[in-house]
Amino acid sequence: MRKRAAQIIAVCGGSGSGKSTLARKFVGPAIIATDSFYKSLDRLDLNPDGTYDFDHPNAVDLDQCAEAALKLADGEDAEIPVYDMRTSRRKGTQLVPAPKNGIVIVEGIFAFHSPLDEISSLKIFIDTPVDQRMARRIRRDVERGRNTIETIKHSIHVEEAYTRYIEPMRGLADLVLAGEEMYGAR
Repeated sequence: MRKRAAQIIAVCGGSGSGKSTLARKFVGPAIIATDSFYKSLDRLDLNPDGTYDFDHPNAVDLDQCAEAALKLADGEDAEIPVYDMRTSRRKGTQLVPAPKNGIVIVEGIFAFHSPLDEISSLKIFIDTPVDQRMARRIRRDVERGRNTIETIKHSIHVEEAYTRYIEPMRGLADLVLAGEEMYGAR
């Protein structure tokens, strides 16, 4: 592996665990969220019941996310998609400037999945109890214009996906933080 201008730190944990909050506590990094790399609906497979599974790693273009992270780690600016959670579609791109302090943070529920796990020099997993994750998810989703009841109903699926795809990644972590303790003032 060649020497890069910046180190890549991956921050993983369940939905509502505090990943974005932790990423914002660093000073001067380039931050990208795996959420920005969700595929538009026309690129997703339908489930047999006619719904889409946004909680499966295949719903996110992790290769494109890794390419952007590596570009930033090489000291270059990177264009990343702007994903609209309400319409489940990409709507353009935004420029993320190269990091000022030699740190690129990739945060998201799939931040430890391949190929991101191979390019990260430090992996931080935020372990937050389910009740706290759910409360944060409800607050966040309401701010994003979603219905509280729909969020609660969807939480069953989110937690099943957490058990299947995210929690097993905890074993890859270099550092595990207790989410209920680190989640302080915004």
